[in-house]
Amino acid sequence: MSSKTKRDDGVARKITHPVRFAADEYEQLKEKAYQARVSISEFIRRAALRRRVVEPPPPPQLNWKLYEELNSIGVNLNQLAKAANIAVKSGQGVNVDVEKLQKLVDSLRTSIKETQMQLLECGVTDDEEDSA
Repeated sequence: MSSKTKRDDGVARKITHPVRFAADEYEQLKEKAYQARVSISEFIRRAALRRRVVEPPPPPQLNWKLYEELNSIGVNLNQLAKAANIAVKSGQGVNVDVEKLQKLVDSLRTSIKETQMQLLECGVTDDEEDSA
């Protein structure tokens, strides 16, 4: 949960006003702010100023195969970027095996296409597939 020191219109929030809570009240406050996916300060501000404090809809069921595939793509891209950055910072040329890089790019392209197809499916989760 991020803290905002400025409103959306750019006005700085400089004034603080301490508020005391009993332990059980504070736990309720934390839970409600968490459920609304806002900071505790933002939750208090919205409640005090009678603004909407709405719980967003729950996130969709996670497709773990899709998650792992996306994670794998991210790991590969980070490894490439790290190797290139290290080489550049040390004054070396980026020594890349073009054939290996092309295979990796082709593999990533295939994974991305598979991921796109999974996303286009009707949101079927792994659990639903297993029970079908």
